[in-house]
Amino acid sequence: MITKKVIENLYKQYRKRPDSPDELNIGLLFGPVFDNHGITLDEDNLVINSIDPASPFHTIPLKNIHEIVEFADDIAIVLHSSIIFLKKEDNRVNIHVQMPSLSPMDRLRSAIGI
Repeated sequence: MITKKVIENLYKQYRKRPDSPDELNIGLLFGPVFDNHGITLDEDNLVINSIDPASPFHTIPLKNIHEIVEFADDIAIVLHSSIIFLKKEDNRVNIHVQMPSLSPMDRLRSAIGI
């Protein structure tokens, strides 16, 4: 089960992109996930056809992917401030978007209404 703690750990563990897209676990995208999500892959981009083409998550440059991680029921594609979870058994997709944290000064400004 993917919990908030698991998501936080993914962001912490994969803060940086690999030196080359060749270092990604792209093999995890083949098999059931490949067929269920209509994934296409070229030299520069990963296209997930189970996501609406109007979405910014439909086509992802490989250079922006930090890691591809396997879970029991999902494959996670970790990006800088978002994670795409692709279900293995069907074409469902969940996307987690990390909200920017406010600095103490920003919180103070917000509290006093500046």
